[in-house]
Amino acid sequence: MKQNRTQNIALLLAALVVSSILLCGCGGRSEMSNRVIVQNETFTLTGDSVIEDTVFAVAVKPDRIETNITMSRLDSLYGHVDPDQVQFTHGRPWRKRQQSPSMMPEYHSEQPLVDALYNMSAECIVDAIDGHGRFNGSHNISRLYCSIYLSLAALKPHQSMATLRTLVDRDSIIMQREGQWPVVSDHIGWATAAWEVYKTTGDRQWLAFSKHVIEKTLSINSRVLVDNYTGLTHGAGYTTSKPLGVRRMTWMGYNDLFACMSLGNNILTARAWSILSDMCDELGIENSYDQEAQHLKDAINQYLWNEDQAFYSSFLYGMAFPHQSPTTDNTSQAMSVLWGIADDERAENLIAHTPVSDKGVNVTYPANNQLEPYFANASWATTQALWNLAAAWVGNENALRRGLGALYRAQAFYQSRDIHIKNVNIDQLGTSASNVAMILRVLLGMDFKNEGIEFAPLVPAGMPGTKTLKGLNYRKAVLDFTIEGTGGEIVSITDNGEALESAFLHRDVEGRHHIVITVKPGNRKSQKVTIHNDEAVLPLTSTVVWAGDTGHIVDFIPGTPYRISTNGELSQLNDSVFVLPETEGYAEFSVEVAGKYGNGFMSKPLYRFGLTPQMAFFPEQTDGDSTTITVRVARGGDYLLDVGYHPTGTLDVRSVSANDHPMGTLVMAKGNNVDEKEVLYSSMLHVKLLKGENHIRFDQIRLPKSFTQCTPVHVRIISLE
Repeated sequence: MKQNRTQNIALLLAALVVSSILLCGCGGRSEMSNRVIVQNETFTLTGDSVIEDTVFAVAVKPDRIETNITMSRLDSLYGHVDPDQVQFTHGRPWRKRQQSPSMMPEYHSEQPLVDALYNMSAECIVDAIDGHGRFNGSHNISRLYCSIYLSLAALKPHQSMATLRTLVDRDSIIMQREGQWPVVSDHIGWATAAWEVYKTTGDRQWLAFSKHVIEKTLSINSRVLVDNYTGLTHGAGYTTSKPLGVRRMTWMGYNDLFACMSLGNNILTARAWSILSDMCDELGIENSYDQEAQHLKDAINQYLWNEDQAFYSSFLYGMAFPHQSPTTDNTSQAMSVLWGIADDERAENLIAHTPVSDKGVNVTYPANNQLEPYFANASWATTQALWNLAAAWVGNENALRRGLGALYRAQAFYQSRDIHIKNVNIDQLGTSASNVAMILRVLLGMDFKNEGIEFAPLVPAGMPGTKTLKGLNYRKAVLDFTIEGTGGEIVSITDNGEALESAFLHRDVEGRHHIVITVKPGNRKSQKVTIHNDEAVLPLTSTVVWAGDTGHIVDFIPGTPYRISTNGELSQLNDSVFVLPETEGYAEFSVEVAGKYGNGFMSKPLYRFGLTPQMAFFPEQTDGDSTTITVRVARGGDYLLDVGYHPTGTLDVRSVSANDHPMGTLVMAKGNNVDEKEVLYSSMLHVKLLKGENHIRFDQIRLPKSFTQCTPVHVRIISLE
């Protein structure tokens, strides 16, 4: 009876809120009332409730959230929800537990729902700490790095430090957490998390330890992962639970995945070089690591920027002629804004023109399916949080309000009742760390530097009133904050009642400090937001059967536009069966389908050689981990190289040099359902050869014992003429 009464009160409140908005006449997709945090065609979120059709969640008090979500209501909102696929927890709505005030900083505002979500997140963060003082291992490691960067380094620096130490082995970052390095190679995200921990603690031992770990890891990565042709880093990225785009390219094996060069890995690597330079500067060590960061930044902007679509492509894929992925990776795009990969104008345009939905920014756009993002793993809190930070960074308050609304909506509806996909581990720690980051990094605008804390708050117009955060430990100080007003221009900032010369707090502060910041609306920058609908989904990747000089699109859909790529050049196809274009020299063919919201991924390619490749056989006996083969070519210049091998092992990785000059790394993987007597071909390398005799050396790269070597048979030298 009591619960029904509470729900009736909440429904009445929701109706009153919606009615007041309608009476104000402030609706629409472009402009929002200052009485709400966000209002769009899908839902309305105020300071105390979120309402979507007949479903609501409301903070009756900052210590509990009431919601009327049931399976039938979910079904009415999102269509048929298969009970075998979606696990719904019929527990009581979230209630705040009594905790020691010292366990987490206390936040209070005039938005009860935001307060309640903060309190729920704070509990979750505390619960995620195990008996050894580390964050438990139930989360995705890639998102853990993001979570430490976003807020855990500030809230729980020692637990973050202890957790990061467990991810180091023999003075380098553990690369084999999922047994797939170097095919999946996002481990360098550790550097961003480690640097954030140093900035919040000032621990010099941690600084020296981290510097050594990052330096050694980057040295290994440079030897194994760097593509000599583009300067980019090889390997797929794990922004979500699987490498981006793989679900749409089932033809891809490990060799193909290694050939990928992902936006996320390259941004994280560029960031790691920059961090290493800063660490060396802090330790008084001369270095030129900032030049490595700049070289990689330039390569990212040269090869991964899609000028036609005005976004960064999520990765390059393909062997000899890499294609840009038709999708963008919005986690990495946000990082490009925050870490200076995108210049100011490009950063502002990214936030304004990248399509987002009412329910949030997708991890990839176009998406893989039309399901509700939280259910389908298409959107995650860490992605949304980074996007919100980037929106605040460029001063786009409209994008920020929509992003905050999406984050709060998902947390209020789902995390408060533990709704998730059956057998899928929801990243509760990442969701909670992302939520808390909105207080620290957006509303307070805290940016931790090695010299101190810089403040650049942006308080949306829909979140007026006084906000306080008490008890944040920072180095040798305990900080309390009060922020007044809305907007992004600081009117005044004081520390213990004394005005600060700038919006900066030096790292040498000690004891208790009360920082008071007053803001007002400033010069408005671009407030544009590009909205897409839930039908913005990638078309399926085509299946093509190649036979001689013809191709057959097996899953051809009449009336759908198809295109064939010939060495990266596109031309139209009008039928399911087609003749290959005439070419001279080496050629690579694949097919893509054009969709309403973007093109699909390329089909499995066909390689056609203009000149018969030269073959050089591997000796049966090799000298330890190194094998040298001599080949002769009639003309010096650029060639392609790959290795034919029997898949007798699980994964075999070898670095290649020609005439003592490093050329890169190739991968030989077993693949699925293949005969060990079959000859497969490795990933390809661009190599430079001299006229006449060339000495090509293959050096074994040591992998864990779980991997075994394949059996190389011969080397193919492929002319590009």
